[in-house]
Amino acid sequence: MNKILLISRINTEDYAEEKKKVFFTIGGMNMSSIENKIIDILKKSELIESDDLLIKYNGIELNISTQKIPQVIKLLSGEDIEIYSVFQLYSPE
Repeated sequence: MNKILLISRINTEDYAEEKKKVFFTIGGMNMSSIENKIIDILKKSELIESDDLLIKYNGIELNISTQKIPQVIKLLSGEDIEIYSVFQLYSPE
């Protein structure tokens, strides 16, 4: 069975403050300690509002502007959180 995922291209030159749903595939999400660590890190950072975070079985979905993506990656990787991919799901509008 093929698993197909449609994603949007992330425009690194997008400096708008418009929030978009960006998904981060993270290793170890099956452990509650990793899930709790991510929540604590993001709360302390004040990069996002608590309602802009959605925990999923294999990662997190953040409602953030494009320019915050590198900040989140740096923050999480600096705390030894394993990030495997970052993408924005395709959503026809």
